[in-house]
Amino acid sequence: MNTDQQQLRDYLLGRLPEDLATELDTRLFTSDELNRELQNEQDSLIEDFVYSRLTSVDDAAFQAQCARSPMLQEKVRSFRIFLSALERQSDSESSPLILHYRQFLSLLSPALALLLCLASFLYTRELRRNAILNSQLLASSRAHGSNASSDEERRSTVIAFLSANVPRGPSSAPEIRVPVTSRLLELQVELQPSPSEETDWDVEVLHNTEVIWKSAHVPLHRIGPEAFLSLLIDTESIRTGSYVIRYSPHSDQGAAQFRSFHLVK
Repeated sequence: MNTDQQQLRDYLLGRLPEDLATELDTRLFTSDELNRELQNEQDSLIEDFVYSRLTSVDDAAFQAQCARSPMLQEKVRSFRIFLSALERQSDSESSPLILHYRQFLSLLSPALALLLCLASFLYTRELRRNAILNSQLLASSRAHGSNASSDEERRSTVIAFLSANVPRGPSSAPEIRVPVTSRLLELQVELQPSPSEETDWDVEVLHNTEVIWKSAHVPLHRIGPEAFLSLLIDTESIRTGSYVIRYSPHSDQGAAQFRSFHLVK
């Protein structure tokens, strides 16, 4: 793998240094060729993952990206289905399967292919931004609570960041996985645009019509330009299913907003 390919792969795995990633973001917006190279590298990454050719470090990084990206999960699933279909064909060619997969993608209309490429880039950039923010949030919480929390307590807390830019429809709600060993779920709900004055929020978490968590005074947190609400939920009170977060400024409870997510225990 040459240097450019390695840089693209590091970008896709969310571990490219911030200055280089920002530079690559700018180039991707102005270069169709670079977007095609990024798409090809993502296809190769998916193939290496499916065939278990990644190192343990790369495999863990890729699975972490998948956990935060329904779009990436769908691409992996589609690739597995494509491979299964090829294996059922009695006249399969011996050429690399990824070539057939890319040929299949090339049959899409140019406009749809460009749209998929742009959507993939925007989602990848959003995941990278969220990963950076999550690291800052985790470091901040540990700095403020290091005297009161043991290592065991920190390991038993799952942190999930709900970006304001992730699609919010029921069919595309982000999935949050909570291990059985976790005792606390910290939901960090990004607010965008960032509120200028409201610092106190009323929040409810609903499962179907049942309110499983609520608070009348949730403070607004800020890290740089990012603003978010932090909800600490006992995992014993939640189960696998779809949830809706309802939140509004305490000073104006009529201006409610909603965020959906799917939880798996």
